[in-house]
Amino acid sequence: SIAIARRVTALAAAATLAAAAPPALAVGPVSVPFEDVTYARVECARGTMSSVGGAVNVRAGVACVEFSATAKNPSSKALNNADVYGRVYDGNGSAVTDVSENNRIAYVDEVPAGTSKVTFALTMPATQYEAGALSWSGLKASGFAGKILPGQTGGLGLLGEDECELAVDPAECESDRAAMGAVR
Repeated sequence: SIAIARRVTALAAAATLAAAAPPALAVGPVSVPFEDVTYARVECARGTMSSVGGAVNVRAGVACVEFSATAKNPSSKALNNADVYGRVYDGNGSAVTDVSENNRIAYVDEVPAGTSKVTFALTMPATQYEAGALSWSGLKASGFAGKILPGQTGGLGLLGEDECELAVDPAECESDRAAMGAVR
């Protein structure tokens, strides 16, 4: 019948348009959950201070703690300077990190594509570290794939045309710069 013919024609047109559409540009942040988290106290650099909730704690002494975790980055590119989010508590259940807001607690220099081991560091008052085993919830990284991050340079967050000459991969830089320009 005519109604069936129209449906078939509409479906064929939709399929043709979908096939001709350019691939979507993924520019949003990538969330990377952490698994198998461990930690160890490490030596602090001289002059290191600790703060929780905006209050700097100088007199209590400082414990510097390095966390290691398995990260599963679903992106096909590495994340650079990925922010770490989550909550960390001392042995008494008191917050080591600010729990009133969802603030970045640390960062990871690079999270390679796929599954990898990553590390990040936290500082805390020594008394909290010594209160017993640390616990945590919701530890994850969040960042942008590729070399150029939104807002990384310039007033518009775009690299200038001549700045790509300084990049490790100038062709990739130009591609990312053009893509970010199209988004803005």
